[in-house]
Amino acid sequence: MDLDVSDKVASVVGGTVTLATALVTATVALRHRARGRRGWWAALRPVWRGEADAGIVHPHRFGGYVKPLSEVYVPRRAVPRLAPSGDGDSVDVADLLTGAGNVLLIGEPGSGKTALVRYESARSARRWLAGRGRRRRCPPGPVLVSLPAAALVRQPLSAALAEAYPRDGAPLDVEQAPAPGRRWLVCVDALDAVTDPDERAVVLNRLAELARSPGPAGPPRPWRVLVTTRHLAEDELAVLGDDYPAYHLAHFTDADVALLAAHWFPDGATARRFLDWTHAQRITGPVHNPLTATVAVLVWEGGQAEAATPTGPAALLDEFVRALLRGGRARLDAACAALRRHPPDGEAVAAWLDTRHTDLVEVAATAAVAGGDPVAAVVDWSAAHAPAPPAAVLPDWPARVRQILLATDLFRADRHALASVWPSLVEYLAAGPLARDWRPDEWVTLMNTGSARFVALQAISRAAVTPAFLRARLTAPVGAIAAGHLLAGRGTAAAGAPAFRADVLAALLTHWSDGADGPGGRDAARECFSLLTTLAADRADRDLLHEIAADPQRPGEVRRAAALFFALRTRNAHRSRAVR
Repeated sequence: MDLDVSDKVASVVGGTVTLATALVTATVALRHRARGRRGWWAALRPVWRGEADAGIVHPHRFGGYVKPLSEVYVPRRAVPRLAPSGDGDSVDVADLLTGAGNVLLIGEPGSGKTALVRYESARSARRWLAGRGRRRRCPPGPVLVSLPAAALVRQPLSAALAEAYPRDGAPLDVEQAPAPGRRWLVCVDALDAVTDPDERAVVLNRLAELARSPGPAGPPRPWRVLVTTRHLAEDELAVLGDDYPAYHLAHFTDADVALLAAHWFPDGATARRFLDWTHAQRITGPVHNPLTATVAVLVWEGGQAEAATPTGPAALLDEFVRALLRGGRARLDAACAALRRHPPDGEAVAAWLDTRHTDLVEVAATAAVAGGDPVAAVVDWSAAHAPAPPAAVLPDWPARVRQILLATDLFRADRHALASVWPSLVEYLAAGPLARDWRPDEWVTLMNTGSARFVALQAISRAAVTPAFLRARLTAPVGAIAAGHLLAGRGTAAAGAPAFRADVLAALLTHWSDGADGPGGRDAARECFSLLTTLAADRADRDLLHEIAADPQRPGEVRRAAALFFALRTRNAHRSRAVR
């Protein structure tokens, strides 16, 4: 080979090597840039893994395997609180999660608010994880994070989220976009669980301030807020105002109950037998509440249905709670055995404790509803009523009480104290003393106390008391408001009688138009209007209000108040749509 050819070969080889090196360098650089662009995904991956795992666990074992929430969940719908026409205005809750503004989602006890947050958070997390940080594979919509409203009592949103989502490195920061072109959706769950009025006011003001910042002149916020709660008083709704358009979480329909059965049971024949049983138990209406529907499935599937001779939702819940206590009885028996090893006081205390499992759990439930420490309440109660203080016999008595309560599956371990797994079931237990020793005036007082209202609803259901005793009390604002909350909470079957509902609606219209003061000096007119607005979201009550407005047998001031109510409701609905 001569020198000229050799130079050409060397030039080609050198160019090839240079080109290969450049290609490798460019590839490495692109990979580094891609990794940098997906750094947000790597940072959020631990958050999504935690959300995905937590969302599939069902809170109750009920003696064996229970299908995960992700397999049995039924998609939900919601109705705008000021819906002009009702059913046709319902929307998929999933659409609210991907919308543009903040949302206030109101639901009755057991309507599935917390389950909705858990399910949607888990579903979103799994979809983000599947995308592996690639923009084209990422799901549409926001990045969901959640925390209980109680976390906002002592600290602002950013600090509460940093505590709820501890991470190595930089803490979770909702002031920065979670991903390129995406926003956060912060789900603040169970506002109603903040029972202290002053503390709830703090949380409401924090939420209102979040909606106002950074103001119209500031940059777009990288987050939205969805708040879930039970019914709020009108002055509490006013704090959130138009910045949180309100929706009512819709009840299950017959089709939803059938879909739940189809998801839960292995075949169609089993699902049909379950649905037939709900008819025989006279709970086809109550199972439109998701909690009652789930309890019904667990009772029937667990073989407890055959032993339950009484019918109705109260009997169903009673059997369910008894089964939970039976499942956790071993912990109580172990405590009794430990007490008996320390005679003579230990034997006497063990004999006393052996028959008071339900009483013990009721004491814990009452404390939990009031925002107290269930374990401390049981320790104090046992010291006051047992033949001798159990803690004097067993130094680890508080720890044993904690184990007894956890074994029922009604409570779960929290950072500072035990918390309710399903608040409605704990309220059902707290209602036991009032249901057994029925006192109508005390019940009315509880119905007009926000933190105790749902205990009162459970009490009237368990006591099998018809709301007829309320008719004589409708002439006073305190009685009419209590009756209105009974209708809104769907507490008893008798409360669904159209004649009684119409009389309660007429009484609310009367006290609203009169502008009288309500319980505890509150504005009765505002509370009556709030209840009328809540009830009018249901077509049946809206039709009753139209009938009242046109009924010549009703006093003129009541008919005029009904007409004015619809006029104001329509105006507010238009204003709400304009804000959205």
